[in-house]
Formats: sequence, structure tokens, C-alpha cells
Amino acid sequence: MACLILLLGLNSFGISAVLEPLSMEILEEIWSFHPIGATYLGIHKYDKYMPDYSRKALDSKLKKLKALHDRLIELDTLTLSADELVDYYLLRASLCDEIFDIEKSRVYENDPLVYSRACVNGVYTIMIRHAESVRAKMVSATLRLNQIPKFLEVARQNLRRPSYLLCEAAIDQLTEGERFIEEIFEYYKDSVEIEERLNLKQATIQAVASMMSFAYWLEQNQDPQKIFILGEEKYNYKLKNVHLVDITADSILKIGKHYLLWTESMIDSLDDMLAPARQERVVLPFDFGPQSVVAYRTEELSQLREFVAGSELVTIPDFVGKIEIVETPGFLAGLVPGAAMMPPGPFDRSRRSRFFTPRLPRKFDLAEAEYFYNYIYNRWFLGAAIHEAYPGHHLQLSIANNHSSSVRRGFRTFFFVEGWALYCEELMVASGLFEDTIGALINALDGVRYRAARIVVDVNLQTGVFGYDDALRFMVDTFGGSDSYYAREIKRYLGNPIQPSSYLVGKLQINDLMDECREMWGDNFDLKDFHDELLSHGSIPLKLHRMLMRGGR
Repeated sequence: MACLILLLGLNSFGISAVLEPLSMEILEEIWSFHPIGATYLGIHKYDKYMPDYSRKALDSKLKKLKALHDRLIELDTLTLSADELVDYYLLRASLCDEIFDIEKSRVYENDPLVYSRACVNGVYTIMIRHAESVRAKMVSATLRLNQIPKFLEVARQNLRRPSYLLCEAAIDQLTEGERFIEEIFEYYKDSVEIEERLNLKQATIQAVASMMSFAYWLEQNQDPQKIFILGEEKYNYKLKNVHLVDITADSILKIGKHYLLWTESMIDSLDDMLAPARQERVVLPFDFGPQSVVAYRTEELSQLREFVAGSELVTIPDFVGKIEIVETPGFLAGLVPGAAMMPPGPFDRSRRSRFFTPRLPRKFDLAEAEYFYNYIYNRWFLGAAIHEAYPGHHLQLSIANNHSSSVRRGFRTFFFVEGWALYCEELMVASGLFEDTIGALINALDGVRYRAARIVVDVNLQTGVFGYDDALRFMVDTFGGSDSYYAREIKRYLGNPIQPSSYLVGKLQINDLMDECREMWGDNFDLKDFHDELLSHGSIPLKLHRMLMRGGR
């Protein structure tokens, strides 16, 4: 839902007089509709509000969005420059997305995750974004918590026998969210005055009670047979009109199947080139402990930035901020179980990203010490750092955040964001970064293989070819491992259709555009120039990158 959010302040950024008034109306409708999304992107005008998804509000919003869409498509696009035309297409895609969710897929009636996510993210976004003080965060968090009981009452009125799978995922989120909200209070209670502490405590108790009640309601009102899916027609609609991807679900499925087989063959061939790894006894330094792991991660990230900055691959502009590697705070641990990059919001003052890593034991036992010593010796953090930091998410999103167009600053399509990060994994293998190039290439191909399997599951689930059990069996048969891990993955795919297919499709789109530019620019083609220009246009669909870089419309 609302995966493409546009926000804030066009007056400062020189949008033409043709687009500016209408753009402001569109943006106002979108960020007032999704105040939590606005907070995430660094717009704090709506920090004190939960969304209003009541039937009356949805009907009113749909009418306004349709009217704005009609006015937008009536504009004479021939009068717009290429950059203005990009903003036009992004505005239109965002309106199509919002209208689709209300009218076509009817997510507010079918998807309980809309409501469980909002309960958790309403507070989470307050915690992670810039604020003048802890007190300011606590005031906003308290006001949002106070609104959760009414918000979940609207959820009960809207939902119509939702899918048991989505209900299970929502119940899991609510359970984690209850702990998260309670831990927020414990973490911050001594940072505010007594009256505000009491207000926060009361709001916490009421919010948690309503979330527990809603979880029970979902258990009693779920449909044990139903799997909420888009269907092929709606899947194709979102590809074309929201993500501006000019291929169909069937074509994406063929891509997934092809690359699943191709990567398996390539990995087998490369494995034959490697000698069996020797088993050696690990000799631990006497002073090895958690502090060694923290120091390694920090140094690895510093060396990676230095390597990328000195390469002929991509520029790291001066405005790109630092990355702070932090162990995930206790109140976030349930929401962020693994490594994750939290980039700065496009409209926040801060330029710093936070790289969350799982909390380490205060003291290692022998097995933990051996594992983490090998973790450092084999540089297992490096792959995650490439994808999440340099030249992946942190670099790409930091540059996008600096774009002169606020429309583009606030627009993120995961086909480009995730496609770029996956593209970087293979790019860095070819860069000479790794001592063991073949081993690094196998790891990169494993990443492509996993993303190819995600395509097969995503498309087959959303078009009704796979049921849940089929998808689970496919993943276990393909990769082995724990049923419980893939069960969580598949529930995530069901709650976020198309996103699982975006990694590999986005990477292939970047490869295709690079080949086109190489042919068009001839002897003037330079890989660093290509990457720099690509990143300069923001997190927009590759179709629009192509238009700008090839000089078309």
C-alpha cells in the first residue's frame, strides 16, 4: 500500500508554473492521507496523527484523488521539459497507486497488515527520525498512541473476513509491537517530566490493550480458506501504471525461472574450480570478544567507503553523510532482527544513516567466540555492507535525497532501489575488492539465485498458481533449510506483492540501460559517468532514467 510516496515543498525547487499548483494539491492529499509515511520521509507536520481510514474518509479521499488525476492528465505535457515530465509521470503513478488501493485491490477491507503496521510504525517512525529533543518525540508518540484504540475500531469495521495468512502475519506484528511500545516507555521514561511520563504510560497501556484485543478479533474473524492475492490483471496494472515497468507478470515469471536455472548451472561450474576447504583448528586471541566484532564492522565499512571513493566506479559526493554502526536498541530488536540500513529521510535535516546490527552478547562463550572469529577472518560483513552502504542503499538514497525536485526526492520505487543494491553486489566482485574473486562471485550468484526464486514465488502466489503450501514447498525444495524461515518470507511476500520481484528485474533493467548507453555513447562511454548520471536522477523507474539518459520523451 502506498509504496510510492511523494512529499513536500515544491516552491523551493523550481517546478514550472504549469505543474506547481496542482503538484502541491496532490502532495498535500497524499501526505495527509498517510501521516506515518510523511514522518518516515522527514515531514513532521503530521507527526501527531494516525491515519483516518474510515469508510467515510476513504470515499472522500477517493473522490479527491480521482479529480486530481483527471486534472493532471488534462495538462499539455508538450509544454513540459524532460525533467518536468518525469515529475508529471511520478505524480500520475502515485495517484494511480492510491486509487488502486482504495478502489481496485480494496486493501483497507482485505489486508489487516495495513492496520498492524500502522500501530507499530506510527511510533517507530517517530523514534528514528530527527526531532529537536527526546521530549518532542515523546509528545508525538503519546498522541499517536492515544489514537490507536479508535484506529483499530475502524479496522474492525472495514475488514471483511481477511485471509488467515495475512491475519497470522498481522498478529505476529501486533505481538512484537506490544513489546516494542512497552520497551519504548521503559527506555525513555526517565527522560521526560513526571506529567508527560504519566501521559505516556497511560497511552501505552491503552494502545497495548487495544492491540491485544484486535489480535484476538483477527483470530476469531479470519477466513481459514482465503488467500488475498492481486490476480494477474491487477498485478499487470500495477506493473504498468504504478511502477512503469513495461513487462507482464508472465514475462517476469519467465525471467525468474530462467535465472534460477542459469545461476544454479553457473554456481555448479564455479564450485568445480575450487579446491575443498581445509578444516583448520581456530586459535582464538586471548583478548577476543564483542568489542572485536564492533571494531571490525566499523573498520570494514571505513575501508569499503575508501575503496569505492578511490575507484573509477562511482562518485561519493561531499554531501553524503556518515554511517553510524550501532547495535540494534532493545526496543527495536523485534522489528529489526538482522542487519538493516536506516537512511536519513529525504526531508530530515540529518544526513546520517544508521546501520543496525544484531546485539552481541556481553561476553562470548567458546562457540560464539569461534563463530565471530571466523566471521571477521572471512569478512562476512562485507557483502551486507556493499548492499546496504557503499555503493548500495546509503550512497544511492543519500544522492536521491539531494535532488533539486522535491517530487523526486520523496519518490522511491523498489525496482530501482533494490535493483541498484543487487547490481552493486556483482559490480564489486568485478572491481577487485575481494581477494577470493571466484568465491565472491559464487556468493553474488547465490544472491541472484535467491532473488530469482522470489520472482517465481511472488508471481505464482499473486496469480493464483501457487497456494501457500506450494510456495513453502518450492522454497524448501530449492534451498533446503528451515520451514519456519521460508514461512515468514512467504507471508511477507503476500503482504507486499511485486516487491519480491523487484530486485532481479531492477538489476536487469540497469544492465540493459548500461548496454544501450554504451552503444549510444560509443568511445565516450565511461562506467563511472554512467553510474553518476544514473544515481543523479533519483529513485525513479528505469523507464524514466532511460528517457532522461537517452534524450527521449
